[in-house]
Amino acid sequence: MTNEIPDGEPKEMSKGAPKDALKDVPKGTPNKSSKAHRAASSRKIAMKYFVYDFVRFTAWPGLIWYRPRKYYENENAKKRFKGGGLLVSNHISVLDPMYLMLTIWYRRHHYVCTDELISNRFNKWLFKSFLCIPINRDNFGVSSFKAITSELRQGGLVALFPEGHVVRTDDEKELAKNQQIVDNLKSGMVLMAFQGGVPIWPVYIKRRANIFQRLRVAVGEPVDVCGMLGKYPTMERIDEVSLLIRQKEEYLKSLVD
Repeated sequence: MTNEIPDGEPKEMSKGAPKDALKDVPKGTPNKSSKAHRAASSRKIAMKYFVYDFVRFTAWPGLIWYRPRKYYENENAKKRFKGGGLLVSNHISVLDPMYLMLTIWYRRHHYVCTDELISNRFNKWLFKSFLCIPINRDNFGVSSFKAITSELRQGGLVALFPEGHVVRTDDEKELAKNQQIVDNLKSGMVLMAFQGGVPIWPVYIKRRANIFQRLRVAVGEPVDVCGMLGKYPTMERIDEVSLLIRQKEEYLKSLVD
């Protein structure tokens, strides 16, 4: 048995169903439960970003003093970055997260931080409110890797400081030792970007000589990790991507020196 509904398409009625089972409901009318679910999801997202967005917009006038002078690798680096990405920068100050936020002001940043900073409930709430992803620096395991790649897959911009700590020295031996540590972590960063399906966005922050000197930040063109590695990445290709990122960092450094 069939019954006609307003759009004119015959619909087969289930056996034993009442004749008025098909009502005159406009085609495409959203389900109430799905609307409620979407509304609940929207409220949850709004609460997740409330503190971050509130501080970002209300503190903006006071942060004008710290606004950086930006330099770009090329014209492509000037384009606004959309979608997920792994933002990689050197680490010169505890204010580096703020410098990155002022440089790429139109995006929310998820910062990777060491779990040593989350020593009590207040710090846990504070770092979570500012979208931080805590990791164990001495024992970087699968859970830390998954936490970062999960955010990348959802379209988030994750900021990572490979050095893991603020580098204040200008001693060549110490810098060379630190660079070796960073180079060893490059393959891990490349795999994170590959698993997250996102590019790596290199940034270099120049240390200021004094508080009156304007901060200088160099922004590179995103590296298409997935395109370079292909469907089945090999260590040789991973090393090639790591080398390209290192070369980009050196070039960005030369732009602001």
